[in-house]
Amino acid sequence: MISSGELSGLGMPDIDASSPLGGLGEVELQHPTQDIDGDGILDTDTTTSGDGSVQVWTDYDDDGSADHVTVVEEDGDYAAWEFHRYPDGTSEWVRTDQGRIGN
Repeated sequence: MISSGELSGLGMPDIDASSPLGGLGEVELQHPTQDIDGDGILDTDTTTSGDGSVQVWTDYDDDGSADHVTVVEEDGDYAAWEFHRYPDGTSEWVRTDQGRIGN
């Protein structure tokens, strides 16, 4: 669940595998630390939350905002979302995967 207005240490939303992300909107990657696609541009930020979950935020189109996020919780629950921008100016996070690791 998205914390009510609270952000993790690096300014990223604190989400879990059951978060709906309906009202999240665009998420700026302020300090990416990994180059996930090997093109020499830092495009990914990995954060952890107080409950032990890991969130991987990636900017695939190098516009400074996350296009994809995956969260894996300590108990093995996971989920992934993609950020979609539509021609009419609206946008949304769409869940693309979810499940449990190890089951």
